[in-house]
Amino acid sequence: MFSLKSMLCRTTMLVSVVSVVSCTSLQAGSDAYSLADFSAYRSFSWVDDTPLIESSSSQVDISPLNVRRIQDAIQRQLLAKGYVLEASRDRADFSIAFTVGARDVIQVTDYPMYYRNPWRWRVPYYWPNVDVAMYTQGTLAIDVFDNEERQPVWHGWARKRITGADVKEPENAINATVSAILDAYPARTAD
Repeated sequence: MFSLKSMLCRTTMLVSVVSVVSCTSLQAGSDAYSLADFSAYRSFSWVDDTPLIESSSSQVDISPLNVRRIQDAIQRQLLAKGYVLEASRDRADFSIAFTVGARDVIQVTDYPMYYRNPWRWRVPYYWPNVDVAMYTQGTLAIDVFDNEERQPVWHGWARKRITGADVKEPENAINATVSAILDAYPARTAD
């Protein structure tokens, strides 16, 4: 049996359009290669003219405007951390690439009715109550490659539930997501 709340949630998600990396609760994390010397990095470049790495298994159609917004947000964050943008990858210390993905998620919560209203226990005592929520989860990953070694040295990611507001105004969600990811990236050390 579905509650009215879960039916409204499903209807809302069916009507909404999938956008880039946005949702109500942002989760972010990162991983770094233990032998990487981030204090030696002074400049960065893009890994390629199109730094978006597309997976053959990805079903996400990302707007070129959102790709540009992501690139601009990453660049702003790295410049704010003291790094210098190099036009040539050969002159930069590290290169940046990113990946965007989305997937539909079904969240099922099953619990006995008495957990909802303990003061109204009825027969049967353990009558189940099931809430089903469907939503789209967006993911953005940013990868850093050491240009001298040509190897990855840092990976940051964020995951969010996509909302209608994020679909209409993706720039705010993109900026918040990129900021959450790159907060963990070390700032440039003084010369």
